[in-house]
Amino acid sequence: MKLYTMCGSRYGSRCLIQLSAKGLDIPVEFLPFPLPDSFAAISPLNLVPVLEVDGKHLIESQVICEYLEDLGKRPSLRPEEPEDCARMRLLIRLFELYYDPHILKIYHAILAQEEFDMDEIISAMDDVKGALNLIAVYLDDKQYAVGETLSLADCALMPPFLQATIICPMLGLDDPIASHSTIAGYFDKTRSDPYVAPVLADMEPYLKTLFGGGVTR
Repeated sequence: MKLYTMCGSRYGSRCLIQLSAKGLDIPVEFLPFPLPDSFAAISPLNLVPVLEVDGKHLIESQVICEYLEDLGKRPSLRPEEPEDCARMRLLIRLFELYYDPHILKIYHAILAQEEFDMDEIISAMDDVKGALNLIAVYLDDKQYAVGETLSLADCALMPPFLQATIICPMLGLDDPIASHSTIAGYFDKTRSDPYVAPVLADMEPYLKTLFGGGVTR
């Protein structure tokens, strides 16, 4: 197996946290940004991450994460209780449906490096804040999103939350993570996890170089 990703990719970083937490010794190839045109032969969407398995290629980070869990190596990043596992999946789904599409509008504004409609960006930020309110309803008031240990929900949420704290101020916007007390509390506690912290530490300096160079998906 081999994982293809880019430094700073919030989706690839989701997989990197999981690999570390599970102790999976899978080679990782970091690709340049922008991706080379030849990468489309591996990923039809020309996006990372991609997991190569026996000459075939899995795309979409959550599909990759679920596959790695299905291999059965402990520790599991799925909660044992069905209710907790359902809430973990719900948090990931809320992120994908209600947070990510709107924060992407902000990232793409920087990526375009041209004039953009600030009113549209402010509207997108309002939607981001609404999504964070929704996510906060289902977060545990502990270190982790669900239960007492790291789960796939934390893998999914922490890298994009870090990215938002860096990218949004580039447009003069408030940091939406720090501005939400529940989300900020969760973020501050979970970023100290020994498997989360190194991945975020690797992301941060890379993202801070992107003031004029765009953002990575």
